[in-house]
Amino acid sequence: MARAALQWTLPTGHEELFLAMVWKWWDGQALALLQGRLASLDVGSAQAAIAEIRDQFTSENLPTLVHLLDVNEVEIGEAHRTRPFVQQMEWVAYPPRNLQKAIVDYYRAYTQSAQWVAEDLIGIAELERFEAELIDEWEREFEWMTEGLADDSDEKARQAAGRSLLRTLLGQTGITVRSRYNDPFFARGHRHVLADAGKVGWHPGFEERIKQLLQVNA
Repeated sequence: MARAALQWTLPTGHEELFLAMVWKWWDGQALALLQGRLASLDVGSAQAAIAEIRDQFTSENLPTLVHLLDVNEVEIGEAHRTRPFVQQMEWVAYPPRNLQKAIVDYYRAYTQSAQWVAEDLIGIAELERFEAELIDEWEREFEWMTEGLADDSDEKARQAAGRSLLRTLLGQTGITVRSRYNDPFFARGHRHVLADAGKVGWHPGFEERIKQLLQVNA
């Protein structure tokens, strides 16, 4: 698949990244053909796939650059196990398997944001607006959670309330960085990015705890 054949569809300023994504798709198709998982590949299917990749380079969309299959879950888990956002989830006794998946979401969202900025696909101001919307959503839900707790709530009740808040927010995908970019891992992971910085939290008493934790890690 020569570069000249794709000249008509190259996104200005992002030619090399686009070509790398096309080649990655092509390698996957070739492997599927060799393994017998794909019987054939016609021109129409190839054109549709290339058009779909090109469509990710628009003002309303973005390409996913860090795919789940590209992540070594065990290595990422070990490397991030002591991060503040992980501690935040442990404070509300989040289930271990879902906590592991949250670490992967964090890694993918953090890494992808950095790559988008490096590739000049998005600006810092746009990411900051996205973060502000996530924080605003969290503030509303966090207050509802704390209002629903009795003054004499024990730690088990406080953990359960925080765990419910976290689960609720991770399941909400209405806020997107761009109108047509709706890969759910990004919003989930970015909430953990904010939790890592102490800008949001899940346990009702997270603010004092995170201050101490960030001072220790400073």
